[in-house]
Amino acid sequence: AVVSTQSTGTVTELKGPCAAIFYDEKEQLIWFWRDYFGRRSLLLKLSEEGMILSSVGDGSSGWVEVPAGAVFCVDSVGHITCYPCQDRQDKIQEFGSAVFTDDRFTVADRTLPQPILPLNTNLLDVETLDWSSVSHQFLDLLSGSVRVRAQCCGTPLPFTQELLSDYTTRHSPCTVHTEYVPSGARLGVLFSGGIDCTVLAALLHRSTPTEEPIDLINVSFGEDCHSTPDRISAFKSLADLQRSCQNRKWNLIKVDVTLEELRHARSRYISDLLYPHNTVLDDSIGCALWFAARGVGKREEEMCFSTARLLFSGIGADELMGGYSRHRGAWERNGDEEMIREIEMDINRISERNLGRDNRVIGDHQRDCVAPFLDETFVSFVNSLSIHYKVNFELPRGQGEKVILRKVAEMLGLPSCSVLPKKAIQFGSKIAKLEKRKEKGGDVCSRLVTKDGT
Repeated sequence: AVVSTQSTGTVTELKGPCAAIFYDEKEQLIWFWRDYFGRRSLLLKLSEEGMILSSVGDGSSGWVEVPAGAVFCVDSVGHITCYPCQDRQDKIQEFGSAVFTDDRFTVADRTLPQPILPLNTNLLDVETLDWSSVSHQFLDLLSGSVRVRAQCCGTPLPFTQELLSDYTTRHSPCTVHTEYVPSGARLGVLFSGGIDCTVLAALLHRSTPTEEPIDLINVSFGEDCHSTPDRISAFKSLADLQRSCQNRKWNLIKVDVTLEELRHARSRYISDLLYPHNTVLDDSIGCALWFAARGVGKREEEMCFSTARLLFSGIGADELMGGYSRHRGAWERNGDEEMIREIEMDINRISERNLGRDNRVIGDHQRDCVAPFLDETFVSFVNSLSIHYKVNFELPRGQGEKVILRKVAEMLGLPSCSVLPKKAIQFGSKIAKLEKRKEKGGDVCSRLVTKDGT
């Protein structure tokens, strides 16, 4: 089929999270694609009947993630032509070879423009950095990213005791409370108390009327939920928000999950949502996000149901600004050059970091999740900065990573989170220790089983 440049050009002009399937009746073409970062789920499965596309699987095996950053076109005889972004050609070719065993898949010579600027690998003298100007530009762009997403959300989720009783009964094997209080919020934050989510909460405060409550949802696992690292950090960062963002009602919703609840939800709901991802790390992160997005927990001492329709996540900040321990490790091994290569590799594979998985898990609760750090304009700005605005590994953990974000946190009056080292959700929530298994994150998780037993 002859495909016009107008069709693919229109898609490349779109920004923000997207997964779409479009039928062109006139040309008898089916188009499908995911945004560059893969923020929305789209799965593909080949069967005897043909090719199936869906945002979520049916619990059976055979589903694969549609690669992000490419536009696929299916013609009337079933031949698929793919138009990848400039930096995704090799990945798309690997995908086509692995999934399609015949010759019906072709990668087009014409590529699509990359929607973000590449990483600036030039090094500047630390003494010449213009912290004041760059920090304010960073804050303005991140504030705009938060604001536009907050404005897209309408009313809170509906709340009735009957609806909630049915909801919690289906999702929990344990005793269901008969009385819940609705939070009244339309916006919430997946809140570990770390710097990424706390800065987003402070910017939400600046972007919404002060009479609106904002939910801060914190999840912990086990018998000592009150003492997990994320719960302790959440209280410290909440105190900062209460001091710096006055006249705001902050709903800290403490989601405590028992081993019994975890096993029930995993076998009945979460395994199918995670598939085709099946590692120990997928299990830990996916289960933590599923329970957090459920939004049922304690607000002070009363049982509360979060009515937040839109949840804000800090995902992307660590990849963009050297937040992972492996970035420091690369610098310790071989200096700036290896560290830059490690950060560049993480940025380039954000679309493979399972954002589609997270979209499926969170969407199971009729909520949406947004990632302001992955706004294309903001990412381009951060990528354009010299690496030393983002990391200074001469400084200790909790200071040398995401340096510019820590300076912005100080500007916003958030001293506690500005010196917190990173704690991954599987460790901060203690889900990784709950079942006391000696496993590595990349191992296939034996607890994740599809309906057909694979």
